[in-house]
Amino acid sequence: MSKLHRISIGEAELVALQDTWALIPPGDFFDEVEDGAWNAYPEHLTTDGQLTLSLTQWLIRSEGQTILVDTGIGNRPTVFPVQDEPALPAVLQEAGVSPDEIDIVAFTHLHFDHTGWNTVDRDGKPMPLFPNARHVVQQTEWDYWAGGAENAASDRATVLDPITEAGLWDFVEGEHALTREVVTLPTPGHTPGHVSFLLSSGSEAVILLGDAAHSPLQVGEPEWCIGADVDKVTARRSRRGIWERAERDGTAIATNHFPFPSVGHVVTVDGTQRWEPSA
Repeated sequence: MSKLHRISIGEAELVALQDTWALIPPGDFFDEVEDGAWNAYPEHLTTDGQLTLSLTQWLIRSEGQTILVDTGIGNRPTVFPVQDEPALPAVLQEAGVSPDEIDIVAFTHLHFDHTGWNTVDRDGKPMPLFPNARHVVQQTEWDYWAGGAENAASDRATVLDPITEAGLWDFVEGEHALTREVVTLPTPGHTPGHVSFLLSSGSEAVILLGDAAHSPLQVGEPEWCIGADVDKVTARRSRRGIWERAERDGTAIATNHFPFPSVGHVVTVDGTQRWEPSA
């Protein structure tokens, strides 16, 4: 199965890059949802009742800039139940892009499965994988983790500190333009500084969701939160806002964790919003 999927958005190119994927018991992930509630959504579970979670990153080519949104889980040991060896560098190569060609690494947030390929080990030392890229993150997000919050997220010394030592961080606030076509869209809740990204070119647009939602079932159940959502009230508000905006404007959604290739639209069927994957 291909781990690469190309989409044209006006004059820009958007490429889905699957680092790996995982199978997770839904009750472990959505820990506040009653077990019986899953019976209404068999289409979102495997035949043995598991939740499929893709770890998808996004490559954007916009106005001469090559942008990577998030860096996946990386190749160091993890307890996360990945089903394939993480392969983002190889998938990038398949897309015709070397790490040296990335101009910007833009983060939705700093959890471990979004920062893992920030670095690779060379001579026993973690070194930036994207040495020519500015690494862009919200100041609020950085401050949260730097302030001592327990980060199930990232091993800071391995994937964050080497970027600091190389002087590659850019800290931004609110709606920040990476190019005229790519703008951050604050969607806090999952983490305090979580953002999505709006790619708009010509008459076409797509929202890169990040972790504002983790499963297609959250389109119909926006109140459902995962255990890792830091502020569940705000996460719900952000999620509802994205679904409303996407359906109203006909904007596509590109996701990090929905089943690959992770692209689709929000539509209303019989009075309920639902996820409709792109063909």
